[in-house]
This record gives sequence, C-alpha cells and structure tokens, in this order.
Amino acid sequence: MSGGAAAPQQKLERLSAHLWRVELPVHTLPPYDHTNAYLIADAGVGLLVDPGAADAEALALLDEALAAAEVRLLKAIALTHTHPDHVGGVEGLTAHLRARGGDAPTLYVHAAEADRLPEGWRPVRLQGERTLMVGDVAVTCLETPGHSPGHLSFLLRNAGEERPEAAVVGDLAVASGSVWVGHPEGDMALYLASLERLRALAPRVLAPGHGPAVVAVQKRLAELAAHRLEREAQVLAALEGGAASLSDVTAAVYRGVPDDVLGLARQSVLAHLLKLMHEMRVMHLGDAEDGPYALRT
Repeated sequence: MSGGAAAPQQKLERLSAHLWRVELPVHTLPPYDHTNAYLIADAGVGLLVDPGAADAEALALLDEALAAAEVRLLKAIALTHTHPDHVGGVEGLTAHLRARGGDAPTLYVHAAEADRLPEGWRPVRLQGERTLMVGDVAVTCLETPGHSPGHLSFLLRNAGEERPEAAVVGDLAVASGSVWVGHPEGDMALYLASLERLRALAPRVLAPGHGPAVVAVQKRLAELAAHRLEREAQVLAALEGGAASLSDVTAAVYRGVPDDVLGLARQSVLAHLLKLMHEMRVMHLGDAEDGPYALRT
C-alpha cells in the first residue's frame, strides 16, 4: 500500500545515458494511476522492463521511447514480477512488433513466477544472479524478493564501472508512500533483506515501478525500511495492549482505513506477524488464521 499524492510527471523521460522511463496508464494501487516501463538502450539495441499496458496510448509511448533511444532491435523484455500492472502489455507489444516485421523479444522472468504466465509465453527462467548485455551496458538481474516471491531488480553498469548507473526496481520501492507487502504473496523478512541488499550496492538512481525516479537513493531505501519497522512496532504494541485476533490487530494498526483496502491491510499485518513468529517474538495459538496471537514472554 502507498499513501500521499502522486505528483504530475513526464510520460517519457530520459534518466541517464542508457535509461528511459515510460509512464504507462494502468489500473494499480492508489495514489498511482500508472506503471513505469523502462527502456535500457545502447548501440541500437534495447531491453524493456515491465510493459504494463499495450493499448493505443501505451504503444504510442513505447514507440516514442524506442525512437528517442534509437533502438533498432528490441532484443528482450524483462519482468520485475508478474503482477498484472507490470505484465499487461507483453502480448500486445509483441504482436505490435511482429506486425511491423520484427522478431518477438526474448522474455525473462524469475523461475519462481514463470508458471504464473500464460503457457504460450515460454519465458527464460532466471535464478541466481545473471548478467544480460545491452550493447556495452551490463544489466545484472538481482533477486529482490519480498513484494512477490520471484521479484527481480535490474542493475545497469557502464563498461569498466562497478557502481550501478541505475537500478530498475519494480515494486521493491516507490518514490513516495510505501510498498504493499502482504501474505501469502509477500514476505516481510525477505522484503527488508532486499532493501538492504540494494542499499549496499549504492546505485546512483532508483527507478521505481510507480512514480518518478529517485536520486536520494540511500535516504529513500532507509525510509521504506523504517516504515515497515514502524508498522512492526505498532503490531507489537497492539498485541501488548490486548489485541489478539488478526482482525483486532489490523484495526489497531490501520485505524480508519477505507473498507476497500482493509483486506490488503489485513494481509500486510499477517506478513508482519509471520515475521515476528519466525523470530520467536510472537506465538500463534491454534491454527486459525485470525488467531489468537500473543507476545512471547
């Protein structure tokens, strides 16, 4: 879940020498009404990350990006994860490229999420760290699970440079607000570990799935981790105050949350509880998902 207002921004923006952000209109969680696709390009070759839509407006924007980056061959599409707002344009874009006489790009996705895709897509299944070359730009596929089981981030490195030029991070991070991490799709401990993994690599630019690019990378990653730990503290405080069921803990932590997102809030609280149970700080009494739960003493 995220909060706050999304600021207006350009629909096509060059972020660095080899990276373009393309804002595609999609249905997603508030406050955003778009998903960012990212075009990585060098020497006439391109790799596109997360084409979330392929309606007429989206295809026009993607064509504009390919032209601006002087891409003659879109060799690959890479997915950070398989949520609909990040993969919704794969088929339409592939058909669009074929209709213009081009070949279908190779599709890359993490092995943990490959079986969620339609059978005919036949993606390359990524696992572990792998580097794809786009011209002279090295794109490292980094496992960053937490928001989803097989979430990936893509690090761009120029030839001879160790520090990443940019990190395309999907829903590991957003420019404002927070990322939804909820059970069973998400894992809170893995999410926090992924934030730390990316922080240690110190990319110059953070390219999130929603909202503008982030240049204060360390600050933003720290804010996202701090928000999750603040929620964790609220969960513990609710248990200490006598809340025992998942429903009661959710009500205490997310006071006044609208009914249409209450289910997401509940899943997020459950992800926190599962992390705390794994750490032996909370116990689950019985086998009902709603609890009761209690602090370990």
